[in-house]
Amino acid sequence: MAMTTFAQSNSEDVLRRAEVMPVFQDCQEERLADAPFPCTMKQLADYFRNAITVENPIGNDTKCVISLVVETDGSVSDVKMPRGVFVNVEDPEAKAQLQDSLNAKVLALAQKLQFKSPGYQDGEKVRVLIQFSAGFKY
Repeated sequence: MAMTTFAQSNSEDVLRRAEVMPVFQDCQEERLADAPFPCTMKQLADYFRNAITVENPIGNDTKCVISLVVETDGSVSDVKMPRGVFVNVEDPEAKAQLQDSLNAKVLALAQKLQFKSPGYQDGEKVRVLIQFSAGFKY
């Protein structure tokens, strides 16, 4: 699982790093209890791994990179996939269909995410860009 965050803000009041980063869900892992953002990154990776399913999977792994903005109300916007999935299928048409299908599933799930709490900077709620990789079987 890759965890990627960046240094500061871009031109549209979206921080790439905040004093308090967004929290997806309460952390249930004792080893990460004092580290809410690493716990959030793990939860997101686990969420996608468990939520993406394929009929008749061939047992291979793939992953993608997801980028999104966590809004001040915990909702998400500006969902993108800087890198979509890659599948190892010989038939070019079947490969394209499977990749398109998996990418669409990932984007649909990402757009429905709701974070428990937003990011905070100087005590104020802020919009935060997060980027992470999600892997799953196909």
